Amino acid sequence: MLVVKGKVIIDHSVSIKPFLGLKNTLKVELHNNTHLKHDIIIQGTGTLVLGENSYISSYSVIGVNERIEIGKNVMIANAVSIRDTDHNFNDLHLPMIQQGFKTQPIYIKDNVWLGHGAVITKGVTINPGAIVAANAVVTKDVPENAIVGGIPAKVIKYR
Repeated sequence: MLVVKGKVIIDHSVSIKPFLGLKNTLKVELHNNTHLKHDIIIQGTGTLVLGENSYISSYSVIGVNERIEIGKNVMIANAVSIRDTDHNFNDLHLPMIQQGFKTQPIYIKDNVWLGHGAVITKGVTINPGAIVAANAVVTKDVPENAIVGGIPAKVIKYR
């Protein structure tokens, strides 16, 4: 389900795909002055909220099976991956595809910039004013006004 709250721009080749056969329905909520650039995939069974004046750039993938909230004035560069889900893999006698998955919501607060190719994993909160460097893999919360980079991402400095 797509919910539009104000003026939005959705470029060509934006794919919103619910996972069929699972209990929840994918909901995408776009607030005023948001922009989904071309060739974006949004998939899952949860809820994605994109706040005012925010955008998601081309070739990004959002996997939402619980909840992803993106605040106001957020810039998401090309080829970013944001996923609130990870597969279970503890049982060596069962194929991973049959082991299910675990989810935790992701919160990206206001005035955040996610650089090209960044990966945001389940359960992470990126606090206001933070910058995530290109190709960083964020596995833990990011403090307010921090600049993080690396794999896994660590604080480089503060703005």
